[in-house]
Amino acid sequence: MLQRRYHYLVAGLPDLSFEEQKKTISILDFCEQLEGHLHPADYEQIKLILLIYDNKNLISFLKHGETEYQFAGNYNAEIFMDQVERLSSIIPVIDLLPGYMVELTRTHYSNESSADPGNYEKILAEGYYHYVMKTGTPFLKRVTEFDYNMKNLLATLQTGKYNLFQKEEIVGENSLADYLKGLGGKNIVPDSEFEFFNEIMGYAGNRSFTEAERKYDMLRWKMIDDALFFNYFSNDWLLGYLLKLLIIKRWEVLSHDSGEQKLKQMIADI
Repeated sequence: MLQRRYHYLVAGLPDLSFEEQKKTISILDFCEQLEGHLHPADYEQIKLILLIYDNKNLISFLKHGETEYQFAGNYNAEIFMDQVERLSSIIPVIDLLPGYMVELTRTHYSNESSADPGNYEKILAEGYYHYVMKTGTPFLKRVTEFDYNMKNLLATLQTGKYNLFQKEEIVGENSLADYLKGLGGKNIVPDSEFEFFNEIMGYAGNRSFTEAERKYDMLRWKMIDDALFFNYFSNDWLLGYLLKLLIIKRWEVLSHDSGEQKLKQMIADI
């Protein structure tokens, strides 16, 4: 499918390197630049990526009535509150949030709701996966599915290690997700259709959480480069650039000590 080209915009961006991460353009500045230059339909794809931060903000809003504002979200607490008020409107109104977020918000405020707030993260992850698979570009679908495949594989390995219910941790619907849900405690067999399967399995045995996460992000970076090899100056290229910026931003705040502490907290939460 032909895409609009943004030669002037791409040519003016600084090069990014995973190995030599350094201070670069901020996420907010980059998104503002994109909003001012991209065709509205192309910028909607940028907003799809930023929804992962809106998911976190929405959970904070539903649990605490406010957001621990994520630096790159599309929506703030005022919009979430406006959406809540629209749910009780007698006159039909247009929703402000994507459908999967609206449904969770409606469920949360329902008098008959028995939803467990502990499941909100998975509910939104499921909703986000299906939303991207329905509305994203082929590139964004590919990288999203890859990320979910990797997270599902790692979740299966971790839950198996701690004798937890593996099936309940799997998100999304594809051949790998179906396979992992049906394991039932069996050993994982390599899947040749899943990119970097063997690499991920190997990195999962790393005792250092920080080092393992770094390896996973290196795979994400490589996957983005591979998917965009013949796709320069396009909106997909800009989507990939944003995804790389988000990886760099993550490593600006993830030190070795904080990474190991995060792992301990994850195990404690489980």
